[in-house]
Amino acid sequence: MNNKLFTLERFSTARNAAVAVLIFACTCVHAQVHNPSFSADQVQVMGKRTTTSKVYSSEKAVRIEKEEKGKQSITIMHLDRKAVWVLNPEQKTYMDMGGIGAAGAEMASSMEGAKVQRDPLGSEQVGAYHCDKYHVETTYDGHVYKSLEWDAKELDGFPVKQADEKGSWSKEYQNVKLGPQDPSLFEVPAGYKKLDLGGLFGNR
Repeated sequence: MNNKLFTLERFSTARNAAVAVLIFACTCVHAQVHNPSFSADQVQVMGKRTTTSKVYSSEKAVRIEKEEKGKQSITIMHLDRKAVWVLNPEQKTYMDMGGIGAAGAEMASSMEGAKVQRDPLGSEQVGAYHCDKYHVETTYDGHVYKSLEWDAKELDGFPVKQADEKGSWSKEYQNVKLGPQDPSLFEVPAGYKKLDLGGLFGNR
């Protein structure tokens, strides 16, 4: 029973990680339009919670590496395959998030057709970068999403920071490196065992 509860807890953690990637994929569409491939350190603030991660992005895939409570987790999302995988490097296992990946990838892909209006707000320094600041309104599926964006002049307009107008969240990239990423970063490594999520609730 304890093993099953442990597996359920691990599944819940993986599901939350997958949802975080979906949010990332949907909010970084503008970044990918200008610079389809990059790597960076990411600092994300949601309310009072701050998380750091390493991000690798190509035109149709995203990889996020995080460490929590001394445990490393890797989440990979493929927009073209409509798939999300959560890897556990310590145990060399991975979870295929199935429907979560399909629905999220479809949403992230369709966001590319959203209407975006950008109004300049002057210039500001963000970390090591000199940035042009913008107020951004994104219209998608009848809804309007408002945010602030800082585009680095040193990186040909790459958005190194995005934030909510009310300060409820922010996302900042540091140590950005533009350019093609190794395709193997977006695949499950050889030797990793797939966990059977279907047996979590059926076995007793």
